[in-house]
Amino acid sequence: MKKTLCITLALLFTLALSACGKADSPAPAVSESNPSNTPVVSESNPSNTPVVSESNPSSTPVVSVPDAGSQQGQSPSSCTFDPALFGGKLQSCAYAGDGTLFVLADKLYLYDTGAASVLATAEAPLRDFEAQTIDGGYVLSGMGDDGMMAYIFDSSLSLKKEIAVNELLAGDFVISETGGVAASTDGKKLAFSAMGGLYLYDLESGSLTTLLNVAQNAGTASIGISMLNGAAFAQDNSQIVFYGSGNSIPAVNGEDSFSIYGSIAVDGSGLKLTKPSAYEMEEIQSSASRLFFPQTFTQANGTLLWIDRATGSADTLSFSTGNEGKDGVYGSEQGGYVATAVLDGSLTVRVYDVASGELIATEVIENSDPTYFNRIPRIYLLDGARTAVVLLGGSISEVDTLVSVFEF
Repeated sequence: MKKTLCITLALLFTLALSACGKADSPAPAVSESNPSNTPVVSESNPSNTPVVSESNPSSTPVVSVPDAGSQQGQSPSSCTFDPALFGGKLQSCAYAGDGTLFVLADKLYLYDTGAASVLATAEAPLRDFEAQTIDGGYVLSGMGDDGMMAYIFDSSLSLKKEIAVNELLAGDFVISETGGVAASTDGKKLAFSAMGGLYLYDLESGSLTTLLNVAQNAGTASIGISMLNGAAFAQDNSQIVFYGSGNSIPAVNGEDSFSIYGSIAVDGSGLKLTKPSAYEMEEIQSSASRLFFPQTFTQANGTLLWIDRATGSADTLSFSTGNEGKDGVYGSEQGGYVATAVLDGSLTVRVYDVASGELIATEVIENSDPTYFNRIPRIYLLDGARTAVVLLGGSISEVDTLVSVFEF
């Protein structure tokens, strides 16, 4: 779980400085129809960093590659997480579909929790990333040295394409690491949720389309969009669900901007916006079946907004105590379960069944070293095995990562 507000402020400052350094070369307008003015694909000039680069397998350091893609099937009914299989400090994980996990340690591992085996490894392109499963591979995205980056891998972790997102947008910036880059499940399109708008990028043609432009008063008759923070594809890739901040139309005297969520078709039609009552969203978490919108930690009141990816309908989950959500909310791989973390000298993990709303498990994790409970944990829930993998201290260099696994 990331505290988006703090990250946003820091990144805005950094990006502003970067933008100032490029003031002498005007940025081309983002256009869906003129690829000649937008250097979408560059293959011929190694002296310049291309916006999008096709990877040459001979120069991509893939470490080991048993073919994992053709073996993926149903989520396994058992889970084994063996830290001894990973070198260096275990930092974090990410869902890779069908009970597999990306594990970030000394390199990037694709790990099958059902078979307790490493399927493939590669050099990690980012220190922290969001992973999305697509047909035939994966999209990893996160902040690099040059801003938001997206990397497309095949199923054996061979790097196929690298996209410098902020350069592609030419004047706009993606600042959210969770949901800033969204991938369609068929692997044909990416959506970018940026400060100034929502963009659709066709990976096959290289065309970039502006779906929402904040500067051109994007919104509905009653709500204007002031910023977009995250997005995800839904309803069989026909819709993009997003969240951000908005303002009332007409303006209300003394009213601050407020959280909004909405959807729009990939052809730019059918914009819908909703202002949730007394609910401030911190991020978007994408699972196979649901999208979860945890509240900011300062406003968390024991509820969680979620959207069904198949239908677009919204609902809420109520936690057992009003203070849950401040130390982290974690959706499961498939979206059937949600965990909360409560830090108070130890870690209490509560697991909920989303469909029924019932609390189904409570696990208390203790350790004699209080350092482990100074930062929020990372929790991964595997639906098929009904197993939780908890990492503590992954971002703290002074301690080894503490791993706890329990069934629910």
